[in-house]
Amino acid sequence: MAAVAEDTPTRIRSVAVELFGTRSYRGTSMREIAEGVGITKASLYYHFRSKAEILESLLGPLLDQLDQVLAEAARRRGLAAVRKHLLEGSADALLSNRRVLGLLFRDASVYGDEGLVLGYRVIAWMEEAQKLLAGPRAGWRERIRATQALSAVADPVSLFPDVPDADLRAELLRGANELLQD
Repeated sequence: MAAVAEDTPTRIRSVAVELFGTRSYRGTSMREIAEGVGITKASLYYHFRSKAEILESLLGPLLDQLDQVLAEAARRRGLAAVRKHLLEGSADALLSNRRVLGLLFRDASVYGDEGLVLGYRVIAWMEEAQKLLAGPRAGWRERIRATQALSAVADPVSLFPDVPDADLRAELLRGANELLQD
């Protein structure tokens, strides 16, 4: 019996990401999630107090991975090593979270009132990653290219779901590195 209870949050997240992806975050109700999982609404609230908590459980691990990549990149010596670690680590984190990444890129309602903290977290991460990629003495042109390189790694991940991870990763990194060439 304990195995079923442990699996319920995973099933809830799976149904939620599917519904959020098709109906939008704001357009999906807790009742619809519960029905999709095959549990009562009361059971759903036992596992997650709110839809915002479900969203956090979906996006939090991705943002935690990206924060870890950023921290590890900051400890590297030399701009080339920082860039390599940041771009490769970000690509790996994003590719391993392809399903939930689409929520950040395709559904603006995730940044509504309940998801505002997540939105701030994404923006703060982007700003720090851009500074690291651009380098300590970067001017505005280098910072623009660094921002473009981050977008080159992140944006296509959810737009090309049929491209195998290894192939997509190679192309993402090739494009991002080309943007950073002086």
